[in-house]
Amino acid sequence: MATKPHKNTLLRIQHVCDITREHYEEGNLAKCYKQVWRHFVYPVYPMCYHTFLGYLRRGLEGFSDKPRDTQPSLFDDIDMGE
Repeated sequence: MATKPHKNTLLRIQHVCDITREHYEEGNLAKCYKQVWRHFVYPVYPMCYHTFLGYLRRGLEGFSDKPRDTQPSLFDDIDMGE
């Protein structure tokens, strides 16, 4: 069961995405995601690179109240013959 992230976590994700937008350049290896994380994000928010990429994915997709990976029910398409 997925839980809704806390307000401070959402603010941290937003700030990390803002830092990345400011410093990332596509095609420039000196300003790739790994370098942005290493030089600009990690000193402010110590986190692993995998967490950083997860924050970017969540920041780009936005947030919703329902979980992303919901499993379909087996009984949605069955007519009970009533």
